[in-house]
Amino acid sequence: MTTSFRKKLCLALVLPLVLVVFAAGASSPAQASPDHYNPPKGATFNNPYGGSIAAHRIVHQLVRTINSVKKGHKIRIASWNFRSNVIANALIAAHRRGVSVRVLMDYGNWNPDIRNDIARRTKAALSKGDKHRKQPMKSWLRRCRGSCRGHHGIAHVKFYAFDKVNRTGNVVMYGSANATELAATIQWNDVYTFTRSPDKYHEFIRVFNQMKHDRAVRQGFKHYQHGRIGIDFYPYTGKRTQRDPVLSVLNQVRCSGATRGTGIRGHTKIRVAQTATYGERGLALAQRLAVMKQRGCNIRIVYAMFGQKALKVLRGAKVPLTHLAYDADCNGIYDKYVHMKSMTISGVYGKNTHARYTWNGSANWTPVSLSSDEVVGILQKGDATAEYSNWIDYLFTHVPVAWKPGHCDTVGTAPDRSVLARARARHVDPYALIRKDL
Repeated sequence: MTTSFRKKLCLALVLPLVLVVFAAGASSPAQASPDHYNPPKGATFNNPYGGSIAAHRIVHQLVRTINSVKKGHKIRIASWNFRSNVIANALIAAHRRGVSVRVLMDYGNWNPDIRNDIARRTKAALSKGDKHRKQPMKSWLRRCRGSCRGHHGIAHVKFYAFDKVNRTGNVVMYGSANATELAATIQWNDVYTFTRSPDKYHEFIRVFNQMKHDRAVRQGFKHYQHGRIGIDFYPYTGKRTQRDPVLSVLNQVRCSGATRGTGIRGHTKIRVAQTATYGERGLALAQRLAVMKQRGCNIRIVYAMFGQKALKVLRGAKVPLTHLAYDADCNGIYDKYVHMKSMTISGVYGKNTHARYTWNGSANWTPVSLSSDEVVGILQKGDATAEYSNWIDYLFTHVPVAWKPGHCDTVGTAPDRSVLARARARHVDPYALIRKDL
């Protein structure tokens, strides 16, 4: 475990107690007072089983960032769902002090059939006070009916862009974390932050400005490359989208010959934290991973909801798996689960025998993700790969102590099996909550 990872883990578990009050949420927008915070670049992880501080670590970073945007500047957020009082309060306060605040979300999370009081009051508050503002500084909250930039799918992307935060310009945070309270309290999530990156900031803004029209574009897939950092935006349509993007990556991996301290004893190391993998696409990815395991790759996967065919293939190949999903209230439905969509590779990738790559963002390994608004970062950075790999290893080996045989009076029964038994008895879908908030 690296020193930087120990520091991040320590911060996630033992930040000062005063932040607990903050994480619980302010009762009114006025309580989100201006801050002087400069967000750090790099990875941030939350832990719903690490106490309120660790659970709300990403939320805390987002709110402090929002509170540090001064009058005359801009905040742009695209989040599949928007249901956080503390984030809403901070955004409303920012709007009232003269910041332009714009939020995009999926119509499926607020419509006549699905109530969302937080989104409703945020939209109402952002519509006030714009009369004397120039068009670029007006605020709003809008919804996309399906993929904002595609013909099908959903508006599933999660990113937070700021033209200036205190003294730090061009800040972007992206990853698996929606602007919701559940993203903190029931899910393991990540965000990765770029700072002082005008090129990357403007790329996110260009995509946001396409999304706001809620109209399909001819070239949905966009790829940007900046040295060792790449950014992909879906829907995965248009030119250069003939092959599955994840399978294309896995096909370039070789399982032996890793050099210069990468891999494990010369074998390429792969770590995956993925919420959902299913359908024909999920099966194809599972089959490739199974072949890689048989060829000597060192693989670990942490998952929440995989299709039965994919699981059968992975288990048959003895790919190490940790099912990080739990029925905390014993009603037969998984309600604590990994929500990350990340993969790391350390070893042989293409012609590079000492590659260190991380893929992270909002895209599940499912068919619908290819037709949805998504973002995937490609980080060819040793520090990022170490952080993500170490965190996935931690999740793989540190299943919370509460998850043990005997929970819900099912002594001697494995938690996964007992959840399925309870689901059958209650005639419920054990993955209902995970499906709802993929």
